[in-house]
Amino acid sequence: MELNACIKGRRSIRLYQDKSAPKEIVEKILNAGIWAPSGMNSQPWRFVVIENRDIINKLSKRTKEILSKMPWPTDILQKYAKSEKDTIFYDAPLLILLCVPKKEEWRQVNILDCGLAAQNMFLTAYQEGLGSCFIGFGWYLNRDPAFLADLGVPADHEVIAPMIFGYPAEDPKPKSRELRILKWIS
Repeated sequence: MELNACIKGRRSIRLYQDKSAPKEIVEKILNAGIWAPSGMNSQPWRFVVIENRDIINKLSKRTKEILSKMPWPTDILQKYAKSEKDTIFYDAPLLILLCVPKKEEWRQVNILDCGLAAQNMFLTAYQEGLGSCFIGFGWYLNRDPAFLADLGVPADHEVIAPMIFGYPAEDPKPKSRELRILKWIS
C-alpha cells in the first residue's frame, strides 16, 4: 500500500471483529515500531504484548477503578468508568503496552520517541488490514505499579503508549483536516 494512502486512510478503531491477528502480523507491527527514530538512537521502547482477552478485561476494569477515584466530570465518569461495556480497550483482541525506563532527564524525549514508534506500528497495522487505536486512559495503569509488575512491566518502567489492534468491525469516515501555519519564514 502506498504510504500516502496509509497516512490518509488509517483511523482510530474502537469496534473489532472477534478474530485474532496472526503472530506474523503482530511481529511485523512490533518490528515497525523498533525502526522508528529515537533520540541519540537510544531505542528506549519495551513492549508488553497481550492477546489474552481475560487479562485485557482485567486491565480495563482496573483502569476504570483508577478513573472512578479521580475528579473527572460526571459525564466522563458515566461514559467510561461506570459503563458495563469495555470502554477502555473496546474488547480488542490485541493490546500492546509501549513502555520506557523512568529516566526523568530523558522522559520528554522518550515520550516523543514512543509516539514515533506508535505511528509506525499503526501504519503497518493498517497496511496489514488491522485497525488500531491509542488508548490515553490506559496510561493511568501507571498508578498501580504492582498491577503492571504482574504483566512484566518492571518498577523502573512506565507505560507511555497503550495501543489496541484487531480486525475492524467499523469503517469510520475521515474528518476534515485544516493546515494551520503560524508563520512561514523563508
